[in-house]
Amino acid sequence: MTGKMDEEVLVVPRAVLLASGPFTGMRGPDEAVLRVIRDRGVYRRRADVEEDPSLKQVIPYVVVRRGTEVFLFRRLGRGSEARLHDRYSIGVGGHIRRADGDEGDPVQAGMVRELEEELVFSAPWTARWVGVLNDERNPVSAVHFGLVYEAQTTGEVRVREEGVLAGGFVPVREAVRYYDRMETWSQLVIDGLGWYRSGD
Repeated sequence: MTGKMDEEVLVVPRAVLLASGPFTGMRGPDEAVLRVIRDRGVYRRRADVEEDPSLKQVIPYVVVRRGTEVFLFRRLGRGSEARLHDRYSIGVGGHIRRADGDEGDPVQAGMVRELEEELVFSAPWTARWVGVLNDERNPVSAVHFGLVYEAQTTGEVRVREEGVLAGGFVPVREAVRYYDRMETWSQLVIDGLGWYRSGD
């Protein structure tokens, strides 16, 4: 765990990123937000920012779809984040590292790296940005800011770290039945995408 906490991750001053005011929930994509992240983002040691409310750690959060199905994750008891054990999720993601910006856009590179570190795809996939995510309700989520992506594929997908995550494709209408047992970001994405209303 020490190694991860020594990583330098992309952060943006809260006052700049949330200049129009803090909010809780998922909103649609806003190019102005990406400009702020790219123009005003800096890298800081993760251990130094985990409890610093003046900075927002930028987290690409990817929902994987296959037609009308979504990849549903369950976090197992062997992961490093004890608060999430046995919680369900429809998203996977993580911090943007300094090295992600070495050959271009750090946001795009970080999203791709995180997705491919967690999952193995049997067929090509494409991703589109569908929104931003913020949660001010507790000290942990209040220091993070999500960029929500939807990845589409036609093939099979499996998790790499089978001792940490389990998962598979299920119809969206089935996934939402786990809503009350999901991590809060997944709940906010389901609300933001209107899956309770549409069912697909």
